[in-house]
Amino acid sequence: MHIIWSDASVQAALIQAIGGVAAAAIAAAAAAIIGKRFADQKRLQEKNAALQSDLFFLLAVEDEHCQRHGHKIVIRESVRKQGFTWSGKYTPGRVKAQ
Repeated sequence: MHIIWSDASVQAALIQAIGGVAAAAIAAAAAAIIGKRFADQKRLQEKNAALQSDLFFLLAVEDEHCQRHGHKIVIRESVRKQGFTWSGKYTPGRVKAQ
């Protein structure tokens, strides 16, 4: 049995088959890209939550230390002299307000 490639119906079926495969490949690629984006976003949200938890822990440690030893301003000034900065953007009250 020979396929007559010059027949219009054979050419139409071939074009339709190639189009179907191409459409499925494009849809799969788009789904993979979108899925990765949502997975990355979820991972960033989890890291953000962990960072906030660590921040609150360290602020609680600072409060406890300052209650026992005082000198909160002196301690923060000493840390600034070591090259660290505190933006003040992520205090517990400001994070909860977001």
